[in-house]
Amino acid sequence: MCFSAGGSFALSAVLVGAGAASTARSTPATRMLGVVPLFFAAQQAAEGIIWLTIGMPQHEMLESAAVYTFLAFALVIWPTWAPLALRSMEPSAERRRVLGWTAAIGALVSVSAAFLLARTQPAARLDGHSITYQFGGGAGVTRHLILLAAYVVPTLVPFFVSTVRWAKIIGGALIVSIAVAVVVRHEALTSVWCFFAAVVSVLVVLAVRPAQRARPA
Repeated sequence: MCFSAGGSFALSAVLVGAGAASTARSTPATRMLGVVPLFFAAQQAAEGIIWLTIGMPQHEMLESAAVYTFLAFALVIWPTWAPLALRSMEPSAERRRVLGWTAAIGALVSVSAAFLLARTQPAARLDGHSITYQFGGGAGVTRHLILLAAYVVPTLVPFFVSTVRWAKIIGGALIVSIAVAVVVRHEALTSVWCFFAAVVSVLVVLAVRPAQRARPA
């Protein structure tokens, strides 16, 4: 995804297939999780468009729309969608309450991110073989860590709260992926981590099965 337009579009096509499979086998309770690969497919297609239009003034509007689309998925949709998707599948009332609180935190993160995107003009720039996204003004190390922590709570913690089958495996894979992304391409974290997260989303096909709701832990 983050290395070329071809990589982005190829991954998008794979995720459309994964999304079609997971959506087809979804139940009402698992539908929010089942559509995740389709969301990722749209996100990767948006970055493919960015690769094709970046630095081309004649395509500035298309590039800007793609940047907004990519960041809207990464920063606005996921923090709220992840905990709500797991909450809709969770059989334990106690765990659902905890997931409800993480969804509330995610909603605050989503609203804050939407405000930043609306208040500033996000931009993308090439950084080696990756794309770096700039939004919300400059950020020092401390502010960056605070924002990262606020983002991690609703997007990763729910996978370890949930008793749904495969949830912890997906969460563990996401932790490994974000750690690799930080080490390999820290300055292009948004782009690189989403590449790994998109690949991990294929696990959703295994998690979304009829009558596969977890038993309370």
